[in-house]
Amino acid sequence: MTLRKLLILDGVIAVCRFQDDGSIMDAAGMLSGDRVERLARFAQWYRRTLSGNTDLLSLFSQMRGWSPAQGWIVHGDKMSVCSVGNMVCMVQHGQGSLQEIMQALAEAAHE
Repeated sequence: MTLRKLLILDGVIAVCRFQDDGSIMDAAGMLSGDRVERLARFAQWYRRTLSGNTDLLSLFSQMRGWSPAQGWIVHGDKMSVCSVGNMVCMVQHGQGSLQEIMQALAEAAHE
């Protein structure tokens, strides 16, 4: 799935694919270049933090299946940031289905 296909989903205003160091591989949407770079760096940092936290959850809970995380969502006042693998997008609240967006991100991340 290309970034443009993700961008046409209701509510998605920007999407990007990033590398393990947080640099952008590809981006599309209505954010400036600087904001997309910040979004990619945030997503890369958050993914690393989440990975450590899910490892701890697995250790403390003695339950399997928490790591690696299958994705994450951070809700803000008017928008949310959703990510799976090395894909991240910004979504306006009240538009579209987060479940559909997360499924599309998962498909794109595994291409």
